[in-house]
Amino acid sequence: MWEPVGPLPASVYWRRRWAAIASVFTVLVLLASGTAAIARAAAAPEGDDTTSLASRPAAVSAPQQASPSPAAPGASVLQPGTEGPRSLQPEPEGAPPQSRPEGAPSLQPGPEGPPSATGEPPRALVEGGPDTSTAESSAPGTGERLLPDDAPRASSSAPSPAPVPPTGPVACTNEMLAVAAEVDRPEHRVGERPLLRLVVTNVSDQPCVRDLDPVRQEIVVWSADGSERLWSSNDCSSAQGVDLRTLVPGQPVASSVRWAGRTSEPGCPLERSTVPAGDYRVMSRVDDVISPPTPFVRTS
Repeated sequence: MWEPVGPLPASVYWRRRWAAIASVFTVLVLLASGTAAIARAAAAPEGDDTTSLASRPAAVSAPQQASPSPAAPGASVLQPGTEGPRSLQPEPEGAPPQSRPEGAPSLQPGPEGPPSATGEPPRALVEGGPDTSTAESSAPGTGERLLPDDAPRASSSAPSPAPVPPTGPVACTNEMLAVAAEVDRPEHRVGERPLLRLVVTNVSDQPCVRDLDPVRQEIVVWSADGSERLWSSNDCSSAQGVDLRTLVPGQPVASSVRWAGRTSEPGCPLERSTVPAGDYRVMSRVDDVISPPTPFVRTS
């Protein structure tokens, strides 16, 4: 059985046998070495750190308090009892904001009274009441500024609307507009403040855009025969600013002012006299589109 048998020379078979024996011996040596290493590791005491402290990185040996733990959600970034400036550590996610969010309403009252929850101007200004703003508080014409009047109004009859061009509404020409002057009541006592309105209506069959800048609008009180100009909404008001409006056919757009019942001149001189009882007329305009006169009476 030990003698090699086969067609090849005996030396070939002996070399094969020695190679197989060497391979088995090598595997046994490797297994023995691995078993010894595992045994030594298991026999070492727990917590034994053979690594030299000198070879550790400096960040590992630094005191733990140098790296503060993140604050809990909602907790203050200041330590209890400290009164210094706020820490530069970012606040944890979900913490309440420390400042008023952008766009939030301020609780500090402005020059025109407490802020409105809807962001609209005070009702007294919309209705043409006295203007108490700081900018005009010392002007002789305080309270006689022409302002938008958003009171509901009945729409006038208008032709069937034409389709809006793809480029949007066209600019309003004078021929597309009708302007009217109104007084809240046809008769007022001297000392009362009549509400005067300027009403502009698109009488065309398509929407159009017009600049209703206060400078481009005016309400004027005249004598009954129209020979004497007594008061104008532009004499004592410096309000101006582009106010592009899309005017819908047949839907009136109004502005109003409370007239103090006194005369005025361009530049608003300090001396203004009370308009006595009598018959008068009011007219309005948008640029050079002028309304017909509307009569009213002042009684003593």
